[in-house]
Amino acid sequence: MIHSLHDIAGDVQYPLDLVGVFAFAVCGALIATREDFDFFGTLLLAEAAGLGGGLFRDLVLRIQPVAFTDLGYATAPFLATLLVFFNSRAHSWDTAWDVADAGALGMFCVTGTVKALQHGLNAPASAALGVTTAVGGGVVCSVLAREIPSSLIWDRDLYVVPAVCGAGLVTVLHATSTLRVATAVAVGLLAFALRLTALRLKWRTPRSALWRRTAARTGSRHRRRDDPARDRLIPTSKT
Repeated sequence: MIHSLHDIAGDVQYPLDLVGVFAFAVCGALIATREDFDFFGTLLLAEAAGLGGGLFRDLVLRIQPVAFTDLGYATAPFLATLLVFFNSRAHSWDTAWDVADAGALGMFCVTGTVKALQHGLNAPASAALGVTTAVGGGVVCSVLAREIPSSLIWDRDLYVVPAVCGAGLVTVLHATSTLRVATAVAVGLLAFALRLTALRLKWRTPRSALWRRTAARTGSRHRRRDDPARDRLIPTSKT
């Protein structure tokens, strides 16, 4: 099994990482240009989106982050920034970017989990680190852009769930001694397909019981995050 993990890391992880970093970096650059950031601000968000999840993973594993040891990891966000910043039509390619983002999500939830298993983490910790690898960069990027990360909002199509499914399946395959290059790629494709299906069919996570009760009482099924009425739902301190 250890041999299989090294095979996956060696044969699959590096090229998939670069493609995934580029795809996530494009999404970060799109957020930056939408907010009218300058070139260096756009590059910063592209770097954060593309490398943030992997950087966190490597720091948790107490290894030197690959983002600082391989030129490819720095080049991919730079190329993504050039592509978006100097292209006035970049924002019109929404479907292509969604597909690329879904592909990167599927790749990173697998490769992040595999790397954690390779370094001796148990199954739950490895799955959690795989999910963080897949969604962490987007969270950091959104925070820098002063936005609520879309992966944390109920009215966005499923994003974390496909990553959880992918990372969880990798740990199951590892536990049953069936984790190979082919099965790892299949899990990544499954997470990719689940994300695309969620986009197409508008699958979303349910709202909290508090929001559902309030919506039923007021007769409103939808409430925006910037609605002042939302504040009345949040308990405040009496001190």
